[in-house]
Amino acid sequence: MTRLHTLFLIGMLALLISTPTFALTGRVINQTLNRPEPDIEVSYILHETGDVTVVRDTTDSKGQFILDVPSDPGAEPPPMLFARYNGIDYPGNPAPAGDTVDIPVFETTESDTAISLSSHHILLDAQAGTATYIFIVHNHGDHTYLTGGDHGHGLEIPLPDGVTDFIRAPQGVHLHGTLLVDPRPIIPGNSQTFFTFSIPPSNRIAQRITYPTAGMDLLVQPTDTPVSTTVLRDLGDVTLGTNVFRRFGAEQLAPGTQIDIALSSPETASNLQTPIWIAATSMVVVAILVIYMRTLKTVPNRRTILLEQIADLDERYESGELSEDDYKNRRNALKAEVIDLSDSN
Repeated sequence: MTRLHTLFLIGMLALLISTPTFALTGRVINQTLNRPEPDIEVSYILHETGDVTVVRDTTDSKGQFILDVPSDPGAEPPPMLFARYNGIDYPGNPAPAGDTVDIPVFETTESDTAISLSSHHILLDAQAGTATYIFIVHNHGDHTYLTGGDHGHGLEIPLPDGVTDFIRAPQGVHLHGTLLVDPRPIIPGNSQTFFTFSIPPSNRIAQRITYPTAGMDLLVQPTDTPVSTTVLRDLGDVTLGTNVFRRFGAEQLAPGTQIDIALSSPETASNLQTPIWIAATSMVVVAILVIYMRTLKTVPNRRTILLEQIADLDERYESGELSEDDYKNRRNALKAEVIDLSDSN
C-alpha cells in the first residue's frame, strides 16, 4: 500500500470516528425595540466527562448566527446557549438539528415598576436558629431591570426587624443601611434570589412587604416548632424532596403589608456556621429553588441553569446512575463555571 493510500485511509477513518455535528442556526431579537441585533456574541457550552466544549459566533446584519455544535440533543447535562447583549447573558433553548432558535434580548431600565414577586418562601430552621428567604422575582415588562454594578442599587428587600447582617447570599448581594440589595440584572420573566440570616434574639421575624407578592410560604422545621404568625394561614405539613416542613401561606400581598412570625421556644444551635451546617443548608436551598423554578416554568439565567444541573447530577449519583469518577468530573466542571460567573460579576 502506498503512502498516499495510507494517508487517505487515515483521513477517512478520522472522519468516521469524529463527533457528529450539526449547524445550530438562530437569531438574536431585541424584544424591547422589536428588531434583530447585529454584532452580538452567541455562545454554546456543552459539559462532557472531563471536558467542556465552547462554540461561539457573532450575529450578522440580520441578527442571525450559525454554530457548528455536537449533535447530541440528549446530552447530560444539557447544553447551554447564551447571547451577550450590553454585558448581560440572555439564555436561549438549544434546538435539535433543523430548528431555528430565537434568543430574546432587552434594553435596560432603572425603574422597578414592572417588578413583583411570584412567590416569597421563608425557610425557618428553629434548631439551627436561622431563616432563609427565597424570592421568585417576576419582571412583567419589556426591559431588563438594571441599576449599575455591585455597589449600585437593585432589587431592594428591607431586613426584618432586629436583623443587621446575613450569613449567605448570591455573589454581589450587599447591605445598604437596613436594605438588602441584589444588584444583578432582572430580565423579563422569572428569576430568583435568596439570603440566609440568624433569627433575632427576640425570636421574632417582622417583615414589611416591598413588592406586590402573589404568594408567600413559611416552611418550618422541625414541624412541631411552636409558631404564631399574622396574615399567614397554617396549611399543615408538606414534603419537598426529602424534607418535611410545616407550612403557612398567604396570597396576593400588597406592598406595605406587615408579616409577623414568632417562635415560642426555639432551640438554637451553637455552631451555626460549621461546614456541615453550610453544606446542608445549601442543599435544601438549591432543592427548593429547583422545585419552584421548574413548577413556575421560569426563564432561567446562566447561574440558575448551572445550579439545576448540579442538583440533577447529585440526584443521579445518589441513585447509582453515575460512577463516582464521572460524577466528580462533571460536577467539578459545573462548579468551575459557577465560580467563573461569580468572579465575572
